[in-house]
Amino acid sequence: MSEEIKENTDVQSDDNKQQDEKSEEKIRKVSISDEDENELPLSTPNGRETPSAVSFSDVIIQKQDEELPMTEENHTFNDTQQLLEIISDKSNKEATTTLLNTLVDGDFDLDKNYIIQKPENLSKIFSIFNKMSSSLQAEILSVLIGIMRKSERNLLAAIDAQIYEKALGLLNIIDDDVVADLLVDILTVLTTLTINVNELKLLLHYLKTENRIWKKHAVKLLNIFKNLPYRHGPDEFFNFPGRNGSGIVLPPIKIWPYQNGFTITTWFRIDPVANGVIEKEKPYLYWFCTSKGHGYTAHFVGNCLVISYSKLKEKTFQHCIQYEFKPREWYMITFAHQYQRWGKSSIHCYINGQIVSNTHFPWSIESGDLFDKCYIGCTPDRHDITSFSGQLSTFYLFSIYLEPLIVQGLYKLGPAYKNQFKFENESAHVLFEAQRKAMYDGKLMNSIVFNYNPIACEEQLVLQAAPKTNVSYFVHTAHAQMLSNVRSVITYSIYSTLHSVGGIQVFFPLFGQLDHQQIDDSINYNVCSILLSTLCELIERSYTIQHQMLNSKGFLTIGYHLEKASKQHINMDVLNSLISLTTFFVKIESKNSPLLLKQLFVHIFFNPVMWIYCSVDNASISSSEDEEVGAYTCITEILTGAASNRAEIIRELIGLYPINAFLACVLTSVTFTFADRTNVKKVVHFLPHIGVGSRYRLSQQRQTSLASPKQLFRSANMIQQCHRRRSYHDLNQYSIFSWIIADYESKKLDLNKQATYRDLSKPIGALNPIQKKFFVQRYNN
Repeated sequence: MSEEIKENTDVQSDDNKQQDEKSEEKIRKVSISDEDENELPLSTPNGRETPSAVSFSDVIIQKQDEELPMTEENHTFNDTQQLLEIISDKSNKEATTTLLNTLVDGDFDLDKNYIIQKPENLSKIFSIFNKMSSSLQAEILSVLIGIMRKSERNLLAAIDAQIYEKALGLLNIIDDDVVADLLVDILTVLTTLTINVNELKLLLHYLKTENRIWKKHAVKLLNIFKNLPYRHGPDEFFNFPGRNGSGIVLPPIKIWPYQNGFTITTWFRIDPVANGVIEKEKPYLYWFCTSKGHGYTAHFVGNCLVISYSKLKEKTFQHCIQYEFKPREWYMITFAHQYQRWGKSSIHCYINGQIVSNTHFPWSIESGDLFDKCYIGCTPDRHDITSFSGQLSTFYLFSIYLEPLIVQGLYKLGPAYKNQFKFENESAHVLFEAQRKAMYDGKLMNSIVFNYNPIACEEQLVLQAAPKTNVSYFVHTAHAQMLSNVRSVITYSIYSTLHSVGGIQVFFPLFGQLDHQQIDDSINYNVCSILLSTLCELIERSYTIQHQMLNSKGFLTIGYHLEKASKQHINMDVLNSLISLTTFFVKIESKNSPLLLKQLFVHIFFNPVMWIYCSVDNASISSSEDEEVGAYTCITEILTGAASNRAEIIRELIGLYPINAFLACVLTSVTFTFADRTNVKKVVHFLPHIGVGSRYRLSQQRQTSLASPKQLFRSANMIQQCHRRRSYHDLNQYSIFSWIIADYESKKLDLNKQATYRDLSKPIGALNPIQKKFFVQRYNN
């Protein structure tokens, strides 16, 4: 037995076992009562976002704790003042050890005993945090960040302690840069699991400048944004602590669906138990058997998964899946059982939608016995050695054998999917047509035997989420029950939270603060690259964010702010983010991508005010040889530099393989040049996806006599300018301007000003002093 749980187990294992046996007996008799439980889930669908202060994942709550004396030995303290007095006369090392011991309710050890057992003590530590020395603060934060990254249960305990707001408040009063960096790191770790509406509001409020000055360490806080798009895993999951008496018990199944085959599938993540002994531990993913032990099971041996079956008068058959499951990573496991009445049946094992193993043996069990020993995450004895430690997403059992096409579709839907395969539109942008037809023809929906997902829970009761019209395979009710310490957890990703607060546009005001100063009167020119990189990553990973950007004209707003800001904010990181997003829009097959691509080019790339004085190095751009960005390397070359040099730059870059694009939407043209003809063909291939300009279609209108003479003249003029590599904004195409107008620098021409006009008393070649000197010298020689 693990050292981590010995003390609690010795006191309560018998009591908990008796309570769980009673609960299990009730569920078999269809009388699961709503008895008061000792602990509550982290978050349940009834509106509770975070648990109360007495709720946490890995501790069996003792009612008699309130009567225990407040001493250092039992690591319980009645107030923060008492905790502060205990560490006041100790060295940093001793104080750190004492505080960490209060969290794990024992002797803290980074390898053997690091699971937080008392989240309320973590909250008290942050309450006295500003009264500690900087070195002690840094040491405690370093250890906390390490154990929170090491175990998901510690992360859940930190969320239970509600330290997010406290850490954010401390950031504004901390002067030490090292401690501030560690506080930002701990906030970053917390947001990797969840960030709800209140936390996002607190974050954005802290980032709002006051009197055009950023708050203390606010720019460091922007680093949280870098990790927001990379959140993996579902928003809801079951948390299994791997303790004695933990698991989910299912009601009895009267007959097992084997005649058409059956399929078991779920998403899981392993979170190893502290001080676990790999040689002795054999955690079970599921146990579906009769009272005689005949049935189907799956358990882990080290990093491998073993599936087994046993039936009457036959030996147990086992099959080992040779795949290394890494801790703290999400995997989708699927076991598709294909039944053959006259031959050997088979089992196909899929991991992440890909088949990794298959075997043939007669696995069908035709016994008339009830499957009354059905568990998820444990065995009937519910011992800690056989209890699963980690997280599980929605658990499905289908009464048919699933084809590989459907299994791959299930993987594409992701670990967050928990529905009934009823509405095709829920996955229109994820699956291709063949998968949608196979998964949403009604057959898959009707074959669901049970669907247990973490959001369909009421306290410790797990509701059956399969369609009510499906055939029932259960003796009575189909609802399951979570045993001790197992709970459903509901978290909030940045995508769902943004949807709740109005969309991606809540980030746009931050672009208006680019030129605001720090406390030391300096300006940080990396803010724009951080914000834009985060925005691009969010767009690439969320169909909803793309839709929000399109409806809110997000690129127009960003372009407006970048026009007003200093051009030093536009650096190579900004350009690389934009080019990466452009490549994504070109490659993705989406209804929104052509429209977003048009907005990106019109309001960002083809906005001369943004690029004309930007800080991007011309040489570093033009020397790029990356094929993916080859089509866009000339954008900044054309739009960068003074207006007098722009025509010269274009002529130098044209080379052998140019493409000159005339844009009717902004009445301008942009020339692209390429290293070889292959890249030219790639670009030309993608151009029809954007659309054809109205002026290009005038030749077709001529055939049906729809074009007026004026339209025909403008069409012919447009073609002539195309051959001359000019646009409507090139004043040289109008002959009167090149001979009369001399002022090409002012934004508006003052026709009453003499300096606006050329001196027509001299030949046109002698107006420029340098040219006049050259002509005079040539004449004299």
